[in-house]
Amino acid sequence: MDRRVFLRASIGTALAALVVPSTALAEDHIAEAIAEINKAIPYGEEPAHSSSFVEHIDNAIDHAVMAQKAQANRHVKRAIGYLRRARKVAYGTHLLKYSRRGASLAKKALAQLQAAG
Repeated sequence: MDRRVFLRASIGTALAALVVPSTALAEDHIAEAIAEINKAIPYGEEPAHSSSFVEHIDNAIDHAVMAQKAQANRHVKRAIGYLRRARKVAYGTHLLKYSRRGASLAKKALAQLQAAG
């Protein structure tokens, strides 16, 4: 009987050790994605800065995808969708109308990531 208790406790400890780092890793990636979005939004609201906007959005997408892989979350999934749409809208154009539309999508993604974090 003591062997069973010991085995259950050791398996439980091993599983807990595997779960806790992935949660912390996901939170770190969410924080990095939020920081990249905060850097991107001012570029999206200015004319002729769409390349910098897209660069920061790409970085935010990478971090959000890594957070989603570490720990699946519906808010992160929605944020990834908003970020990809923002990149698609602003990529290759310097028109203020499209940059602002991309920035508004980035703000929606930011709200989703803040809800996830």
